[in-house]
Amino acid sequence: MIFRFLIIVNVFSYYVLKADCSDLTYEECIYWSGYCEWNEDTGLCQNLAGGGGDDDIQFGPYQFDYLTEADSIRGSELYNGTLLYFPLDANPPYSSIVLIDAFGDEFGLQSWARYFSSYGFIAMTIGNFDRSTRDGNSEWDYADRALGLLDAIETIKQENTRELSPLFGQVDTISFAVSGYSTSGGGAHTAATMDSTLKTAILLNPAVAFLDSINCPAETDYYCLIEEHLDHDVPVLIFAGENEYDELVDPDDPTYSNMWALPQYEYVPETTDKTYFESAGEGHGSSVFPAGDVADYSLAWLNYFLLDEQSYCDFLIEAPQTTSQFFTTLQCSSTISYDINNDGQINNQDLVIVVLSIVNNSQTEHSSDLNFDSSVDIFDLLLLSDYLLDL
Repeated sequence: MIFRFLIIVNVFSYYVLKADCSDLTYEECIYWSGYCEWNEDTGLCQNLAGGGGDDDIQFGPYQFDYLTEADSIRGSELYNGTLLYFPLDANPPYSSIVLIDAFGDEFGLQSWARYFSSYGFIAMTIGNFDRSTRDGNSEWDYADRALGLLDAIETIKQENTRELSPLFGQVDTISFAVSGYSTSGGGAHTAATMDSTLKTAILLNPAVAFLDSINCPAETDYYCLIEEHLDHDVPVLIFAGENEYDELVDPDDPTYSNMWALPQYEYVPETTDKTYFESAGEGHGSSVFPAGDVADYSLAWLNYFLLDEQSYCDFLIEAPQTTSQFFTTLQCSSTISYDINNDGQINNQDLVIVVLSIVNNSQTEHSSDLNFDSSVDIFDLLLLSDYLLDL
């Protein structure tokens, strides 16, 4: 029953998104606060200022392109279509993230894919199946979405060896993340429980339940969420809206109320890197588009966990001003590695690398940002020179 209810919610939401905000009732308008807002003066629903389009996205320095199955990339029976975005003229090998919307086709989260690609990541969206395209007696549930996300990773890996691919030899084949919105955020979280090699998962206003005939009651078709279901060590970033719980949850339904973002954060072990990011005044659509603090934080998260850029850690443990609640288990190391070129010695060669980084106003392939302030400058040079003088 729980999963069928979520399917109904997301089917309804999909068709709402195909309509204009002005067609929505007050209740529908409030539900889709990520797209629309209620105008008290006119008594009508209207497009949210900015509307969540490209004008609201702060794109990065790289141009990007995309591939589909028509371009000879691998097809799959585990997801329903794809857009594989990739950066142009960035610095390979590229780390990757695979995204899936709550419902509908592969176009649902393409704004996120375009955003990440503009900062040097491969970002692949995949489409959902529904009962009209599958066995009529089976649901397209959280585990199905998880398997689709993980299979999409295999598609990206194969682009690394396909000679006619623009990504031939340019894919980091061990650096992958998954992401999903709403019910498919639950699919992404399920994927994290299936594959411990994932570097991270970004969960956009997620809901999740697991099919468990031992611990879940028959009246919910044996779907529920308990702490044991989320016992994994894949780092997770969990987005929520301050108002989404009141929008979606009946207080008389304790099972359904236990499936949303905050319980998921609480059930993930404290030994796992995790963050709960709740947007103040927002609802279930708080993270559906890459804008503002949500976008900035997500990008920093990928840089930290996919690229191992330690300089982002201090940013990630500070609560953004737009959050109503913010929790994290991240801890930043204050240990400085002065061996810039990783040759096992700390000497003038390391000093030269830092100087060249400053002169050329660019990062090198080694980490010259010794004070973790996201900039290589005279302060990093002073830190290293003081260290060398003390040797």
